[in-house]
Amino acid sequence: MKSLVVEGQKKVIITDSESDISILRQFAKTVLDTPIQLLTDLAEFWMMSESHAGIFVISSTLLETSGDIGYLRRHSLYEITRGAEQTIENVIEKLIEFGYIHATHLGELATYRREGSVVTITDAHSGNQVHIEWFDTEIDSIVEIDSRGDERRYRDTISIKNQKLSETPIERKVGIINMDLLALVESESTILLGCDFLPYIDQLRHISDFHFTDFHRDDAISLGVDIPTIEHIDAFLAFLREERGEQRVIIYTKFIKTVQEFVEFHAIVNIEIIDVAKGGMESCIMKDIIIIADDIIGNVFVRTRNKKSIAKHLDLLLTLAPGDLVVHREHGIALFHAVTKKSTVNLEREYIELHYAEGDKLFVPLTEIYRVSKYLGKPDVELTKLSGKEWERTMSKTTEEIEAIALDILETNARRSLAKGRSFASFQGKEREFQDAFAYEYTQDQSRAIEEVFADMESELAMDRLISGDVGFGKTEIAMNAIYKAVLAGTQVAVISPLLVLADEHYETFVERLSPFGVRVGIMTRMNTGREIATTLEDLRDGKIDVVVGTHRLLSEDVRYKRLGLLVIDEEHKFGVTHKERIKKIRAGIDILALSATPIPRSLNLALSGLKKISIIATPPKKKKPIETIITRWNEGVIAHAVEYEMGRGGQVIILHNRIRGMDALAKEIEGIIGKSKSAKQESPKIIITHGQMPGDKIEDRIHAFKKREYDILLSTTIIENGVNFLSANTIIIIDPEEFGLASLHQLRGRVGRKDADAYCYLMYRKPELGKDEKERLITIANNTHLGAGFEIAMRDMEIRGAGDVLGIKQSGRSKDIGLTLYFRLLEERIAELREEKKKRTRAKIELEISYVLPVEYFLSEADKLNFFREIESLETLEELDEMESVMDTNENLSNLFLIIRSRLILSDYGVVKLSKIGLNYVFDLEERTTVADAKRFLDRFDTRNSMILLSVRKIRVEIQYWKTVEKFLKDIIR
Repeated sequence: MKSLVVEGQKKVIITDSESDISILRQFAKTVLDTPIQLLTDLAEFWMMSESHAGIFVISSTLLETSGDIGYLRRHSLYEITRGAEQTIENVIEKLIEFGYIHATHLGELATYRREGSVVTITDAHSGNQVHIEWFDTEIDSIVEIDSRGDERRYRDTISIKNQKLSETPIERKVGIINMDLLALVESESTILLGCDFLPYIDQLRHISDFHFTDFHRDDAISLGVDIPTIEHIDAFLAFLREERGEQRVIIYTKFIKTVQEFVEFHAIVNIEIIDVAKGGMESCIMKDIIIIADDIIGNVFVRTRNKKSIAKHLDLLLTLAPGDLVVHREHGIALFHAVTKKSTVNLEREYIELHYAEGDKLFVPLTEIYRVSKYLGKPDVELTKLSGKEWERTMSKTTEEIEAIALDILETNARRSLAKGRSFASFQGKEREFQDAFAYEYTQDQSRAIEEVFADMESELAMDRLISGDVGFGKTEIAMNAIYKAVLAGTQVAVISPLLVLADEHYETFVERLSPFGVRVGIMTRMNTGREIATTLEDLRDGKIDVVVGTHRLLSEDVRYKRLGLLVIDEEHKFGVTHKERIKKIRAGIDILALSATPIPRSLNLALSGLKKISIIATPPKKKKPIETIITRWNEGVIAHAVEYEMGRGGQVIILHNRIRGMDALAKEIEGIIGKSKSAKQESPKIIITHGQMPGDKIEDRIHAFKKREYDILLSTTIIENGVNFLSANTIIIIDPEEFGLASLHQLRGRVGRKDADAYCYLMYRKPELGKDEKERLITIANNTHLGAGFEIAMRDMEIRGAGDVLGIKQSGRSKDIGLTLYFRLLEERIAELREEKKKRTRAKIELEISYVLPVEYFLSEADKLNFFREIESLETLEELDEMESVMDTNENLSNLFLIIRSRLILSDYGVVKLSKIGLNYVFDLEERTTVADAKRFLDRFDTRNSMILLSVRKIRVEIQYWKTVEKFLKDIIR
């Protein structure tokens, strides 16, 4: 949007979205005071290509044509030129071919009339009249009269648009832009690509002299000044009343009613509110106008929900959208079609519409979304038949398998619990002082993770916790809190990293953060001299070093500690088998904290099945942006453009190539590519190479030289994959990405974007054709660009690899039949039952007529609504419900929703499986194993009126007449 303010240029916007066009037109009208011209066919496109200014919008499908450009033009536009030898009859014949009709009076568009040697037409595009006069067979003059009749212009050429274009047989090639058409747009034009960039990257590689606003455009971005973050209503009100001064404000929002009521209530003037169906606008201050969009409105008016429950179930970590395969616990595998609303006279509710085999449909109330999980398993799985018994048989076999696996896991866990850990004392004052010294504000997830780690450390059982968070989300700071607590307790800490450069990073960070608090930090890697290692070994034995950071050198037999209390393992899946065995020996009886940006499947599954505890860091630091990910074939134009753009904004580039052989030749090839495209004023970039076969000191020296900005491009193997921070590098090009696993690609992409600048990752493959799994990996990476995508990538990695080896236990073979998400949930539940942590209970179904359709203002999107219901349905205690309810604005429907959830939680604890209305009674159905004592306990708790009738031990009813409404009934019995 900001790019449209650039004056003196023609702007061409390519988009595949009708809502984008609506927003653009409104934006141009209100902000730019300039109309946007929508090009609906190729004839208008030809006209646009000849103009020199203006803002034009083209649907991407208009350019998806094949065939000769001359043929297309001949069938799209007819040019009439003064001085041309052309008979009147030929011109009239062409006009008729292009859809013009004869008229005695020229009142309608696309009409013509002949009077002697003059032909007059009414142009179908502009409505202007054009007089064409002949001298013999030569066109003597062309005069255009505007539609108001008050201006005459003599023209050398006019262009007539084909009105029958849709009838002309033009072959379409869906998804492929005709590059000859696009080349007609002058290179100085700005092309705004509103549609998905990825399908077009291969076609656009030949025109790198074009300016793509979404493809890097600093001059456009600088035109608008970003508005400071506004996160609550008071700050928003202050901004509108005081900070904006006299500037005009335009608010683009889909929460139109909420914003209008807010503006009217507070009597705020000089504000225009525009309804937009989708997002796409970004708040900024542009010229003398303040643009406020849903990036701010969402923060202010959409309630932030508590994320405490996010680690409970795997399916909460996976986005759910229409078109996904899902699995219903009782009914099997289906296609998630949509969220639909159903209304009766007294009832309005929303349902998830599921499509099963043979056209069957199932409507699941949103309050029962806990029964539905995203399916992860066989890509070609068949949908379940609702009418058959196959799903029941599948669940029966799966339950048998889960029983065996649960017992196996518990046996392993029991062996570990025999080794008592050290109970660390609490040092609240000093711990708070250490946290207050952190340069940034902790995110909610970081604060919660620190609390969980401290609780584990203060327990008598040995801690074994996994901290999982995306790259740059603050896992290291959580580890440093644990380290400082261990040191305060008088113990030592070992921090083991798989790579030398990562260990070196940690050492520098720990020294900077911990030294001011008197913590002595040492390092031991193969980079240290023999004398340095001997000194470090002695200091560890004598207790003179509190924290030692190192690579697998720390796993050697000669390493002895005076009092080791905590082991921090970074990216454990990067260690080899031998090193992992050594880690097992060291970890016995001490607290373990593992860090991972993409958890290895086994660690993840052990965490979810209760063998290892997990803390998920899903909240990004403020201002951290997603990394734009682009898939393309090997493309010299894209390489040159990406490097020049990054260097032009003062940054550095990482090029990742995992084959040591040929790296020198590749460096020369890249120099040549950039040399061909750079201007004479630009200096050639300096390239430095690193790979794992170099001596350790050489690797370290080269990486440090790059970090100190002595070089512009780092050409490296995956030695930089983990942990190394390059704050000035915000573009990475990964060559042959199909050869990497998802975890590696995710980590490599995370090497850039560590600051608040826009970051780019190019996945550049060279194969003529990618295999199915290779395509899936790249598409998964490209689709998971949102912040915190590491967990979803790990899940998808399991799905692509297959679930056979997921649990590391031979018996698991049924996970694909029901999907990993449901499989893990069943396993988790069974383990909890066997541990007697909680008895098995069926959630009470509340089948009463009570509405709970929530207003759109509560949600940023349909996906946000689904996630909210999935989250609220995962609550298991009244305390969790109270906490969530306290941060939400209430209205009748929301109060009803919380009432249903509260009733379900309370009634489930008393064995109720269903509460329904039958005739003139409310009926409670209790679970099968209910005893007389259980029924008495139920009546003692809920029969406050002495009006309930025991029909059987498992069925109790009460007459409706005692309560005026369903809401009053529920409130009365659960109070």
